[in-house]
Amino acid sequence: MSRGGQSGIGGSGADEIWPGEAFGIKLTGMSGIKSLIAGLGIVLGMAASAWAQEGAAETKITFLGSASAVPGKEPGEDTACFVINGSLLIDCGWNAAIHMQQYGLDPIMIDTLFITHCHHDHYMGLPALMFVRGMRRGEAAKRPPIRIIGPEDDLPIVVELTKKFLQAERFPEVWPAIDLKPLKPGFSFQTEAWSIQTIKAIHAVTGMCGKFTDAKSGVVIAFSGDTSPNAKLAILAKGADLLIHEASVPSSTPDDRLWDGHSRATDAARTAKEAGVKQLVLIHLTADQREKSLKAAKAIFENTVVAKEGETITLKGRSKNAP
Repeated sequence: MSRGGQSGIGGSGADEIWPGEAFGIKLTGMSGIKSLIAGLGIVLGMAASAWAQEGAAETKITFLGSASAVPGKEPGEDTACFVINGSLLIDCGWNAAIHMQQYGLDPIMIDTLFITHCHHDHYMGLPALMFVRGMRRGEAAKRPPIRIIGPEDDLPIVVELTKKFLQAERFPEVWPAIDLKPLKPGFSFQTEAWSIQTIKAIHAVTGMCGKFTDAKSGVVIAFSGDTSPNAKLAILAKGADLLIHEASVPSSTPDDRLWDGHSRATDAARTAKEAGVKQLVLIHLTADQREKSLKAAKAIFENTVVAKEGETITLKGRSKNAP
């Protein structure tokens, strides 16, 4: 095997170094062939290691709360909100900042808060989150300003009122650096790490259903926010690894008695089945309805669970050839 001559692309005529020499392999007789085999083993091993590392990418979802809008009797329970990969907070329940620390997460590491809509139970924890970041400003200063995304018509109002509630003009140390990103339903937002595609929720105030895609793992998570049964959500969630869907309305509620802007577990299950998702997680329901709602949903879509506060779901990354 000659190592001289032109290079593969636009050769200069200078001698080239055979790649095997990078591993100390020289082609000389039988020993050279053995070295070649050993070298190939090294190369293949490195490739397998790289493939394994790529395949090891995963996405984690930690539920900070799963309750309905009305505080229940369970001590410390929180309304529906969850953290993805330790840095993206979807909605901000009453005790979100406290529960993060309780469940092994750090409020300082939250770089984005996505508020699906501006009903109180979905942003009630915002003052506490801002206060924690403001008072730990030494740590927060080492990270970018927290990005807050939400419906364009209500988000600026809620954030400004939060600032006033904390008396930030009088006590500026309590207010951290923020990056406000009002978003219109139907639009998307993308970072290097993830993207969220939205549609308009069917609700009493402007709200968004979303589809989160992890750029590293390829995992797709759809979430409903608060919405009446929504045919467009089944399209948005098509083939998702996980659908997190509200089930505020008791499953026994007849069609003509449905609550405006909310869904039953059976509605969530039908959406999951139509979308062909891998798993359904029910959220935003009262403790006394969990068992009944789960049973009703599983009759339609078997792979259904109910979100539990403090629980983390880990989803393995998709291969690059996966749809």
